[in-house]
Amino acid sequence: MRKYRASLPPLDLLIFFEAAHRVGSFTGCASELHVSQAAVSKRIRQLEEWVGEPLFVRNGKRLLVTESGDRLYQTVGMALEFLRQGLGNLRENAARPLSIAANTVVGMFWLTSQLQSFGLSGDACPTRLTTSDNTNGLLDTQNDLLVIYSDGSIPGWHAARLLDEEMVPMASPSLAAMLAGDPEGSFSQYRNADCPPLLNYLRSAPDWVDWRVWFKALAMKGPDGWPVKTMSTYSQTIGEAIRGNGIALGSVALLHSELEAHRLVPLSRDVLRTQKGYYLCHNENLPLSGDAQRLAEFLVVAANAQRTGTGHLRDIMFDKAAQKV
Repeated sequence: MRKYRASLPPLDLLIFFEAAHRVGSFTGCASELHVSQAAVSKRIRQLEEWVGEPLFVRNGKRLLVTESGDRLYQTVGMALEFLRQGLGNLRENAARPLSIAANTVVGMFWLTSQLQSFGLSGDACPTRLTTSDNTNGLLDTQNDLLVIYSDGSIPGWHAARLLDEEMVPMASPSLAAMLAGDPEGSFSQYRNADCPPLLNYLRSAPDWVDWRVWFKALAMKGPDGWPVKTMSTYSQTIGEAIRGNGIALGSVALLHSELEAHRLVPLSRDVLRTQKGYYLCHNENLPLSGDAQRLAEFLVVAANAQRTGTGHLRDIMFDKAAQKV
């Protein structure tokens, strides 16, 4: 059993000794450590008593180091530097913001508001959000947490399902009113020459749901014969839909806030439920810090509350749309 307190001198004696040896005088040491020269002399004397032999020779104003003092300095210098680096790294990591990364649309339409709520909670801590449409790139990072679109099978990562994926045609309330369709009916009712464009983001991955995948999965005719406008990002399709410039495929869970605020409304009850979803992930080989665990628990609770409540969100939104369109 190691008994450092009994086998080592007090740390401040070693700090005073290292400074006195390096500076070459008790006066210079006192100036560097912002103490009196008497305080330096006292601690050096205490260390010499603990060691059992002199470490310095006082010769008038000159301070000479003994052979024992030189040997001790090599050991003390290395030990203090090692300790400084270790504690410095620990403090740096403790001061580092909790890093969380997500697919762009997840960060923009769902995660940002959750982080704001977390920041107002009693468990708040500094956070840094990074977004990207490159899921593989997100997995290559050293972020504390990820929220990504997946089937939940991610080797080397622990994944907890937060949100299910349900894709529904959505438009702004003004555009929905202009179309004058029946939100209880089929989406095919809107197919005509005057229909606004379907806002599409081409498939960025084999499991990505764009308009062609959506029509095929629901055994409906399209998107051939429909006006289609291709966007550079999925987020852009949602932005254009909110501005009334077309119809977007919207994820009900991700666009919860937009639907509740009535910035978007569903146009029909045709919905594609995939086997994919949005998962909260962390690297299995890296332990979660206390802050990361508290944020993870916060996000799980928020997602569960969104899924339950007074009824299914999608059905609630359809009821609102039917009343307002």
